[in-house]
Amino acid sequence: MSLPEHFCCVDVECVATGRRHDERGVAHVVVIDQDERLLLKRKVRPSGKVENYLTPLTGLRPGDLDGAPPLEEVRREVVALLGPSMVLVGQRIVHDIKWLDLVEGRDFAYSIDLAEVFKTYNLRYNNYAFFSLQHEANTLLGPGTITDPHDPESDAKASIQLFKRYYKNEIQLQQAKIKLLHTPVPRSFVKKTNYNYQGVCMARYFPQKCTCGAPCST
Repeated sequence: MSLPEHFCCVDVECVATGRRHDERGVAHVVVIDQDERLLLKRKVRPSGKVENYLTPLTGLRPGDLDGAPPLEEVRREVVALLGPSMVLVGQRIVHDIKWLDLVEGRDFAYSIDLAEVFKTYNLRYNNYAFFSLQHEANTLLGPGTITDPHDPESDAKASIQLFKRYYKNEIQLQQAKIKLLHTPVPRSFVKKTNYNYQGVCMARYFPQKCTCGAPCST
């Protein structure tokens, strides 16, 4: 597989605007280009009340978003950096696209999900294993590449590095998948909090752990 001619990573971090796992508001947006250059890094003022800043994940605290521009203003800045020939790369990038209301074919050409690139068949459990960006980066790029709280700039840069290193080389990609599968995965923040942080449901991808009743994602 060859690399696209033009690609970048758009990474969005959200705060909780309610207690359900589907109640989130964009709070931080970063764009990193294919040469790992920072094109944009903006904090965003959510339109409603912030229920919880999810500080252990986002690094954001009360007051950090004071004076930040609204989402629509930041969205226009992002769109100005993209275009119909730009390929978007990222971990579960579909969610970032949705948060920014980007339209395939108009605002970008198509997207490549790193979660799908690195998914690995697990013979032991007879299913596909999916990995977090943190596990992918710390296993394949080096320990400490991504830490908690997440910095969207570090996340986006790691996404670009992983994509450039493995997407175009099938042999290296297969070796990377084996390494990911056999490297112990540290307990994630959501597991440490039993999928509920200070009353906010964190079980968006884990319906068996959901306490809020909102629809879960796959």
